[in-house]
Amino acid sequence: MKPTLRQIAEKTGYSISTISRSLANSPSISRKTREEVHKVATEIGYRSTARKKRSRKKKKVLHFALLSDYRIGEFYASLFCGYRDASYLEEVRISLLSVRDQLSECVRFVQQIHRENSYDGFILFFPALDRTHYDQILKVLPKGFPVVSNALVDNPNIATVTFDGYSGGRLAAEYFHKLGYKRLGMIEGPVQRPESRFRSNGFTDYIQQHSGLELSWRASGDFEFASGIEAFNAFREAPGGRAADAVFAANDSMASGFMEAASAAGLRIPNDLAVLGYDNLPFAEHRKPSLSSIDTDFIELGVSSIKTLKNKLSRQAYKHGTLSLIPVTLVQRESTAR
Repeated sequence: MKPTLRQIAEKTGYSISTISRSLANSPSISRKTREEVHKVATEIGYRSTARKKRSRKKKKVLHFALLSDYRIGEFYASLFCGYRDASYLEEVRISLLSVRDQLSECVRFVQQIHRENSYDGFILFFPALDRTHYDQILKVLPKGFPVVSNALVDNPNIATVTFDGYSGGRLAAEYFHKLGYKRLGMIEGPVQRPESRFRSNGFTDYIQQHSGLELSWRASGDFEFASGIEAFNAFREAPGGRAADAVFAANDSMASGFMEAASAAGLRIPNDLAVLGYDNLPFAEHRKPSLSSIDTDFIELGVSSIKTLKNKLSRQAYKHGTLSLIPVTLVQRESTAR
């Protein structure tokens, strides 16, 4: 069987994301960690694409544009770093282009940069768009122009590469179940966002399919830290005392806000209440207590998106409505330790 990144992760104890960046010799990873990963990779016979010798034949370097309405925060920083490392692995160039208002400006902006620049393809991350917006984008681009979205839409009409949020939600519920928790709570993201609904549906479906489990509390959020605090205020005011024994938040920011408010109210995490997030952003590991989370591999997201664009350019299997889901894993830390 061909050696995999997961085998290296199991032997070193590092996440798959850290393994990928180490094999790509990313400067964001310490020299000690990179050396340890390379040593184990050599021992098991893993051959990294980042270490293959380049062909002496000079070839064109593909140049793709990543478009989004960029915001300050660790999510976007992680997305950018993932694409940076993916571009090294796939030997392409990635330019980051900002759209101020994705709902009102995205179509005009996509059309403008296509006319003014010679990009080989576009990667779009516009979570607020729906199917009609993508119809408009496809109409202003030449037929067959490579374009992929990293934001999920209902019934996609554009090639989409995104994380498997449904499996992430099920994984969260299954994890709480194995730890012995029975009364589970959830902080959902915006209901209009398909990726938010997928995470919620995976979590609730698992609970409904296993007797003895109860979704005893749920709250709505907007993926922001403040909505996590608001969720805890609602949690504390729920009738009958503590509303749940373990809470899954649809992203790390809401989970962190919930934990901050819970700690300020005197609750001990995880002794009194277990909390699990989603995205596994860098701060999850460094906050106190550290936050357990569903890990999303941004490097793999970038690699898969770039390969999708390459397939279109080489006229291999590619259709505008295809949906590719990147697997997610669970990272256990102090917020759920029993």
